Amino acid sequence: MHFHYTYYTWLLLASAVVAAGLLIYAWRHRTVPGATPFAVICLTAAVWAASNALEMAGTDLPTKLFWANVQYLVYATLPLAWLALVLQSTGRRAWLTPRRLVLLAIEPAITVVLAWTSELHGLIRQSVYLDTAGSFPVIGKTYGPWFWVHVGYSYTLFAICIYLSVAALRRAPRLYRSQTLAILIGFLAPLIWNTLYNLGLSPVPRHDLAPAVLGFSGIVVGVGLFRFRMFEIGPIARDSVIDSMNDGMVVLDVRKRIIDLNPAAEELLGVAASQAVGRLAGELFSPWPALVELCRSPAAAHIELSLNARGELRCYDAHISPLANRHAKPMGQAIVWRDITDRKQAEAQLLRQQRVLAGLEERERLARGLHDNLAQVLSYANMQAQAARELLAAGQTETVDFYLARLADATREAHADAREYILGVKTGISPEQGFPAALGQYLQRFGRTCGLDTELIIPEPEVLAEVSLEPTIEIQLLRIVQEALTNVRKHAHASSVWVRFAADGNQAQVVVEDNGRGFDPALLPTGDAQAFGLKIMCERAEEVEGSLEVLSAPGQGTRIAVRVPLCRGKDRP
Repeated sequence: MHFHYTYYTWLLLASAVVAAGLLIYAWRHRTVPGATPFAVICLTAAVWAASNALEMAGTDLPTKLFWANVQYLVYATLPLAWLALVLQSTGRRAWLTPRRLVLLAIEPAITVVLAWTSELHGLIRQSVYLDTAGSFPVIGKTYGPWFWVHVGYSYTLFAICIYLSVAALRRAPRLYRSQTLAILIGFLAPLIWNTLYNLGLSPVPRHDLAPAVLGFSGIVVGVGLFRFRMFEIGPIARDSVIDSMNDGMVVLDVRKRIIDLNPAAEELLGVAASQAVGRLAGELFSPWPALVELCRSPAAAHIELSLNARGELRCYDAHISPLANRHAKPMGQAIVWRDITDRKQAEAQLLRQQRVLAGLEERERLARGLHDNLAQVLSYANMQAQAARELLAAGQTETVDFYLARLADATREAHADAREYILGVKTGISPEQGFPAALGQYLQRFGRTCGLDTELIIPEPEVLAEVSLEPTIEIQLLRIVQEALTNVRKHAHASSVWVRFAADGNQAQVVVEDNGRGFDPALLPTGDAQAFGLKIMCERAEEVEGSLEVLSAPGQGTRIAVRVPLCRGKDRP
């Protein structure tokens, strides 16, 4: 082989060096989607520029023909590599099956074989000679019929690449457009020069500038591929999956920028994808602080929030999930929210029904208690009245007065008990009200009726706002408080009473405390304990898998604490 110097060689060698550098970088980052076909393009660009430089520098026909045949390896590989890159960039990776690649490679393989054996049949080149008319010698030739077959095949693949890229560019959000445009520009630049050369319109007569341009156009594609990390969180099959979802979805990158959202999210947030993509999540979600906190807090996994959708306030369950590549490297986050309005309405309806049923059962229980209590009082009153009549007939007026006083005390006590029973029956818990509000209302009524100072203490109201007790537990807990307050009225001789409501873990606690005279629980006889209602309160707590604790001492008031689970049995988390 013989060579001579030509100044065009430097441009081609520079292109080969740039392409080789891009090849090394792409191979080191081959885990990035799209990097493998880009590395193949860089390899073919380096080989094309180097072999084209050697062809130009060659002084004899065999040397030039050898390096020209080497370039046919590029002609055969480059269209397939570009097609693979474009298919990946437009979300059609699944189309790249091994079988299809083999079928597509049949024509290029035939072309390479025919190029190296063209002297035998002339299907690629005919009438080959060394043309020395210009500033440096080139191969003079007439193209054979298979050359044009290969040109048609290659340009068909190129046309598919252009169509797919333009279609993706038209429907891509704003952030994706710059990335898609980068690959399209990098693809068109060498293609235009090669087309001009094949048509005999090259600005440099008799020479194809495409290999010199390809290396530098690879920089444009490389910036789009690795700088913006295109294809990592791309709209893969979004037309058939994500766009048709009823649930809203927003995809964020590692910088909390919005890189994609589906039509359901556009409608819900009231913003078009073209205006949302590229903005920070905190900026777009600013009207909904709960969503902003969901994006920022690493511990948060999901929240429930209310959004105005189509003029109607609806409830949504928003979940955030991390996105990672196959090497577990974080790529961003996906936020999906589902409309749970119907479920919430059904739960509220079920809760209302459960509360109604629990209320009816409790009223029946209270009615039995009122009946038994009144029966005892009436029997006692009858006995006292009969005794008073007999004593009056015997002229024992002083003793009669004593019996009548006892009878008056019993009727006053019965009247007070009846009022408390009626107050208990009237006290209910509605879904809109909740247990804390119902407890507060009852405590106020009790204080007004009995002339006691009452106070409801809730340490963390914002936490308790999220606490939901079972209707049966609510009813039993409220009745225990009512029974404890009845004991305060009857036996404590107190002036003030405090009720504290708090939640801890999976349990709720209510504490009733007074400043009365107190007593020693260890010395309390069984009969008195029954009168104090402690047994009834314990039974109510045990019915809902709770516990009751009584702390009291003479002269130090009484403290009754009841703990109940937020849910029971199999429903516990």
